[in-house]
Amino acid sequence: MAIDVPAQRLELGDVVLLRLPGEDAMVEAKLVRNIERAPTIVRARVQVAGGEDFVQEWALGELVTVVRGP
Repeated sequence: MAIDVPAQRLELGDVVLLRLPGEDAMVEAKLVRNIERAPTIVRARVQVAGGEDFVQEWALGELVTVVRGP
């Protein structure tokens, strides 16, 4: 099941859908490190299956699609 949640409600271990630069399709990425919450952004280190981890930023209040369950 996929649900949209505000970026500030993301939790470590969540699997989110995002679009990688230069890619058309959405991919699943897991939040793998501490989540930094600043006054205007949420920043987290995410990891795509079979890839390296990288930092992703969302604007405060931006909706993020989280995949939960089977």
